[in-house]
Amino acid sequence: MKIIKKILLSIVFLIIVIYLIKSLNPRVKNLSPKEVLNIDVFYETRCPDSADFLMQIGQLRPKIFKYLNINFKPFGKASYTWDEDNKKWNFHCQHGAQECYGNTIHNCLISQKPKFEDHFPFLACTMENLMISFENAANACAKKYLINYEELKSCANSNKGNQLLYQAGEITNNLVPKLNYVPWINLNGIHTNEVQQLAEANLTYLICSKLKVLFNIECNWN
Repeated sequence: MKIIKKILLSIVFLIIVIYLIKSLNPRVKNLSPKEVLNIDVFYETRCPDSADFLMQIGQLRPKIFKYLNINFKPFGKASYTWDEDNKKWNFHCQHGAQECYGNTIHNCLISQKPKFEDHFPFLACTMENLMISFENAANACAKKYLINYEELKSCANSNKGNQLLYQAGEITNNLVPKLNYVPWINLNGIHTNEVQQLAEANLTYLICSKLKVLFNIECNWN
């Protein structure tokens, strides 16, 4: 009996020690922290600078994406007014009606296919050559990436598409600080001049420097 009692006391003591260690060390509580950078991209579908930035994203090394959560908000410097007669929002975009349509198509696809890998190739493809009309580019890109473009057009021309663009506008217009340039880049929900300049100049460098500082992760993937 004495031996059994000693064993039980040892087990209880061990459990208490483990509990105390976990309570004092937050890294023990979560042995696999979510080491991810959140990048929000506020852009316009007919904007050359936006197109350049999406091209940068497409050129990132594949291994880096497991550390990234990239969110796209196609709207930019557009404005909108409520049309009481037709019960919908009317939009005015920096690069014209074609851009409003493109922004809506992008919002529809992001809504239908929320995973980055399911929508990004199409988004970037439609902005590769801004000399081509958005409609022609979108048709070709939909075929390339097996996207149902008729379904996207149906969404864009419906109340749902109208609401999706309005919601993107509300999020964009409530940014702090206010968006005054496109593309507008937030890192982990924060916008600074340093982040903006580095993101556009060298996105890989920005990501790798932040991974090193925040998570002690080295970009040694050569």
